[in-house]
Amino acid sequence: MPEKLYKVADDFEAEIRIFREDEGGRISAPFNGIRWDFAYEGDDISKSGIFMVWPDFFDAEGNSLSTYQPLEIDETLQARMTIVSDEMRESIHRKRIHKDVRFYCHEGGKRVAGGTVTKITGLFNDR
Repeated sequence: MPEKLYKVADDFEAEIRIFREDEGGRISAPFNGIRWDFAYEGDDISKSGIFMVWPDFFDAEGNSLSTYQPLEIDETLQARMTIVSDEMRESIHRKRIHKDVRFYCHEGGKRVAGGTVTKITGLFNDR
C-alpha cells in the first residue's frame, strides 16, 4: 500500500504544472502538503469563489513525495486531490469534476499552477 500524505481518501487524481515566475507563478518552489485553493478553468473567482482542494503529489510507485524536498517547477507532476469540505464535495464538485476538467491552483487571487483531472477515485464514495 503506498504511503499517502492525507489520511482521508482522495477524490480524484490530476496532472499539475507549477507555473514559472515569468508566467506569474511562484518565485520559489513549494513543497508537498501545500494547501492551495482551487478554481475551475473559466470561472470568475471574484464571483464563484475558490475551493479548498488540496494536492498530494506522488511518485511512480504511488508514494507521496517528501514534504521536505521542493517540487519541480514547470514539470508535470501527478497528484491525488482531496476536497476538504464534504458539503461542497457533494453540492458542487460531484457535478463539475470529471476526467479532462481543467483547473487552476491559487495562492490568494494569484494563479500559481494549472492542472487537468486524469482519474476519478473516491469522489462519489461516502467518507
